[in-house]
Amino acid sequence: MYNGYENEDDYVRSLKKNDTYRFSYNYEIVVNRFGDGDDDVELANATVDITVSWDDSSVPGYIISWNVNAPTSLPNEWTNSEEEIVKEVIVMYLYSDLEANGISSETFKFV
Repeated sequence: MYNGYENEDDYVRSLKKNDTYRFSYNYEIVVNRFGDGDDDVELANATVDITVSWDDSSVPGYIISWNVNAPTSLPNEWTNSEEEIVKEVIVMYLYSDLEANGISSETFKFV
């Protein structure tokens, strides 16, 4: 028994809410540096689109997929890679937004 369920998979399935959630976040990036000072930069917004979808395969849970739309190639001299940006966005925003929707971290699958 696992939390009153026959196994852990059944328990995780009991935590499922909706099939899919979509989130979009702006993330400020440096696209150009034109001097030596910290303020001598050109900034722009990248959009981080995240989809959280239920997967009921042999190990059930929500899978996080993402896309970054940026006005310049990433990484560049001044800005992290898309993967690093997404990691920051997940920690800064996504976890709390999922919790606000009643989604427990127990249901996340990291693949």
